[in-house]
Amino acid sequence: MVKNQISLILLFILSLSCDSGHHTRTYHLPKKRVNTFPPSTVERVTEITRYTWEKPGSWIYAEGNSMRLASFDIPFSTGSGDLSIMELGGNGGGLEANVNRWRGQIGLDPLTKLEIENEAGNGVSQLGNYQLFRLVNLGKKESAFLAAVFPLESSTLFIKLTASVDGILEIEKDFKDFCSSMKFENSR
Repeated sequence: MVKNQISLILLFILSLSCDSGHHTRTYHLPKKRVNTFPPSTVERVTEITRYTWEKPGSWIYAEGNSMRLASFDIPFSTGSGDLSIMELGGNGGGLEANVNRWRGQIGLDPLTKLEIENEAGNGVSQLGNYQLFRLVNLGKKESAFLAAVFPLESSTLFIKLTASVDGILEIEKDFKDFCSSMKFENSR
């Protein structure tokens, strides 16, 4: 009998707590910011990097991944290339290891550190001196690289463009100009 009375009381309380009224609930969620950039050559800073640069107007900001500071789709006459900007701590694994990994990705044999140093071009930006690499396997023309390596005080900045051999040759001057435009956000 007591159980029945307790059950009835609980059922009564439960029915009182239910409301058949229709209430509008409002939630405020942060909007995801979408970048829209004009097609002209413009200096930009991403939200997660301390660098600025000037890009050619035809380069299109692209979705990257968590390791990239920025990504671009780089159109050329017969296709499109992929440019990534990454910063790694210290020497980023070392120049020799990185260049030989890139060489392996396009079917080229590894080089010694001295051979790599001899193949490197040199560039200058407000970040300092950097090394340029054109990695091309004429037997595998669908994939080639342009890469710039910026040794900084406590990290290394890598800018790498992947495209076909024809694309690399067509885009090379813009790539070098882009790399030379790199600077720290606060250096004007």
